Amino acid sequence: MRFVRFILFCLVLIQPAAVMGWDARETLTKFQDHQIQPVVLPDDIRAVIRILDLDESQQNIVEVRYQTYIATLEDAVQASIDREAPIRKRLDGILLGRYRAAPGETMNLRVELVESKSANWTVADTQLDALLEDIVTIGSPYEDQATTLDRARFELYRRIYLMPLRLESSSDTYAGEGLDFYELVQDASSQELKNVPQAELTKALEAWRLAMQDGIRAYAEAERTSAMSERVAVLRNDTGGRINVMIDRSRRWGDRQMIDYDTFVSIYGLCPTSDEAGSWVARYRQANYPWLWAQDDEVERMATWILANGSPEQMASVNEIIPGYLDRREALRLEAEEILSEGRRSGANLCDDAAMKYESAQELIGQLMRNSGQRTVLLEQAKAELEQPLTSGQRSAVTRHLLGL
Repeated sequence: MRFVRFILFCLVLIQPAAVMGWDARETLTKFQDHQIQPVVLPDDIRAVIRILDLDESQQNIVEVRYQTYIATLEDAVQASIDREAPIRKRLDGILLGRYRAAPGETMNLRVELVESKSANWTVADTQLDALLEDIVTIGSPYEDQATTLDRARFELYRRIYLMPLRLESSSDTYAGEGLDFYELVQDASSQELKNVPQAELTKALEAWRLAMQDGIRAYAEAERTSAMSERVAVLRNDTGGRINVMIDRSRRWGDRQMIDYDTFVSIYGLCPTSDEAGSWVARYRQANYPWLWAQDDEVERMATWILANGSPEQMASVNEIIPGYLDRREALRLEAEEILSEGRRSGANLCDDAAMKYESAQELIGQLMRNSGQRTVLLEQAKAELEQPLTSGQRSAVTRHLLGL
């Protein structure tokens, strides 16, 4: 799953990266293969430039410095390849029958390949710090230097550490690990938060920034270690190791949730009406569990098609079915969210297959499975009820609509 996250990261950000003159697809794929992360992308640099308010000549210097940064990471790739070469030579030789393996040697070599990539983390972290320090030096001095530098650093951190996690949000193992309140408030500012004074929102976001300032990088680095530990545990068929990784991740999730929830509550208190507050709650829930709170499911799409193409009687049927469906769906989703959260508090990500071997999670897994089954039955029943009054031609048209044809 975490390999998929970084592949998506490459694809989503391909165009901005190409602007600074390097082959983003090829380069980021190499970085991914060798676990060189985090990686600063051109748009990340531009965000820092805006905060530091650099002039054109300073920006040109930053671009040259950035190219040096990428070149250094590419050198790290080559060093990684050279470091792995003897391990791969031995492993390939065993697999091709050239060498006789000692007991357990094949697995140990595979583990060694995985663990060798941790040496690349030091390069990525050191180069990140050096790049930021040099950019700051190019733009200094500032009227309020400490505050400006803190903001620039945090802007960079939230982009390089949170954005890749959000690209994993369609997975049912995701529970808001990449939640970014700057993005969330920005999206809500023209909708349910449009009547909240900007000064109040800024104050809430500043409190979130200060609370996250020390932890955002530490959380990401701990997750990087956990991801490698999980891969090693999988190779070794080490169930206990996987459970320990899951528990550690759940603990970090709880620490993050406390910070995020406090910010959510403070903004909730600023909403002038119950409708706006309700919309804010819905947005926050969807940001934490986007796969659970996904909108426009098959029932909703069927209803939309019938309302646009059906007879008055068929439209009336939709209006009778949909409100009850949505109410029941929301109740089941709320229940699922509470079960998932309780699982995390007990140390288990209930959607991770490692939880199946974690004794403390068994009852909650059973509850989640029943809930999932109820949600599936609800969906299928509503589809059948919507389909019942349709003609055979309409049913075919609805099927094509659901398939996107």
